[in-house]
Amino acid sequence: MAQKTIAVADLRPTQLTLGLAEVSERAQKLVAMNAGDRRDYLARKAIPHVIGPGGRIFMVDHHHLVRALWKVDLEGAVLGDCLDDWSGDDFPTFWRRMKAAARCWPIDAEGNQRPFAAIPTHVKDLTDNPWRSLARRVRDRAFTDDDTPFQEFMWGDYFRSFMSRRLLEIDLDLAADLALKLARLDEAQDLPGFKD
Repeated sequence: MAQKTIAVADLRPTQLTLGLAEVSERAQKLVAMNAGDRRDYLARKAIPHVIGPGGRIFMVDHHHLVRALWKVDLEGAVLGDCLDDWSGDDFPTFWRRMKAAARCWPIDAEGNQRPFAAIPTHVKDLTDNPWRSLARRVRDRAFTDDDTPFQEFMWGDYFRSFMSRRLLEIDLDLAADLALKLARLDEAQDLPGFKD
């Protein structure tokens, strides 16, 4: 489908959490850009989305970018790339289709499956998932980014099973070192982007 301009305020999330560390990095990057560079950057980052019930627009990627735009009051319009129009579905059917197509992540920071109704309607209400931030921090060294939807959440869930949140709060560098070692264990071989 064709790309079109969409107001940031009209984009609805399809996940419960994000990595606030990455949001902060992206926000700083956006603020540091001049208007022309920012416009070019955003043109290369079209927001993939699905039209859902009632014509609502559900983004399926770039949640961190959209949250960063909101954080620094750059909430104008972004370029959107419509993947599907499921506006004729009722909500239960819509969310089943979204899940089957790997276009939503209704899992909280502790790895618990939540009802689709728990997904916020605005990116400002997404909560921090430090495990996702850890996965992003070690991504290039620990695993290959293979464009699997929600890949960093999957790796974050894996890392969470081996270490405490307290470790992330006390010593992020140590947690990253541990994550690099954990990424090479046999237990990780079924995760997307596993490096032999």
